[in-house]
Amino acid sequence: MPKTEIRNETPKFYEMDGALRAYANQSIVVSGIMGIVSLIAVAGFLFVRMQPPTVIRVGSDGQASLLSPNHDGASRLLPAVLKADAANTGPDEYEKQAFVKSFLMRYLNYDPHTLAQNWADAMNLMTVNLRRTALTSMEKNNTVGTLEEEQSSSTFKLSHIEESQTEPLTYTAFGVRTVRSLNNEHEQTSQLVEEYHVRLVNVQRSADNPSGLLIGEYWSQQIEGEKRDAVLAGSVLAGVSAAKLAREQGEAQP
Repeated sequence: MPKTEIRNETPKFYEMDGALRAYANQSIVVSGIMGIVSLIAVAGFLFVRMQPPTVIRVGSDGQASLLSPNHDGASRLLPAVLKADAANTGPDEYEKQAFVKSFLMRYLNYDPHTLAQNWADAMNLMTVNLRRTALTSMEKNNTVGTLEEEQSSSTFKLSHIEESQTEPLTYTAFGVRTVRSLNNEHEQTSQLVEEYHVRLVNVQRSADNPSGLLIGEYWSQQIEGEKRDAVLAGSVLAGVSAAKLAREQGEAQP
């Protein structure tokens, strides 16, 4: 019968030393990985802190632009909610000036038969608070009733429109208005050279307001001196150009 070897349950010293060395090597590897992760986190924190702040400038036309030095990269990191929506794109310069011109033409051109409708259309182009203020003043002074009673009429010729260099969405228009009225069956005619201050307000585009604009502020004043003469000359030239264009179109027709 073979002799059975009885093994000692206590491991040899070199086996215990090898296990300790393995555990030590494993700890060193884990510590090294955690150290590298910590260094990367600290470097990322310092990089973010050293980046200049993202500054967004909104121009007078409602367009937003980035002023950061690395705006090319930052623009790709902007959240989707900050990206411009095509449906809410601000109106361009031509639309703004056309809106100002449309308002002035409706508000300053009238006769006894079109006064109420023209002014109602012009009021609908104003903000609610400006419209309320204008209507309160008209009701207090009975403006519409007085003009209709005097059979007043106004013919407006726009000279030109200038954009303000200091105030956004603000325009100054110049024009000549010929006002006629009846007083005891005597017609009175006056020619007014005026300056019109118009400030626009951006609103969301819609079917009722496709331009996305409203009149936020409006006032006018008469001008005199050399400025008056220049506006008169400009309105005359504009009238001559319009008449010449109409004549040329009429001659071009067979």
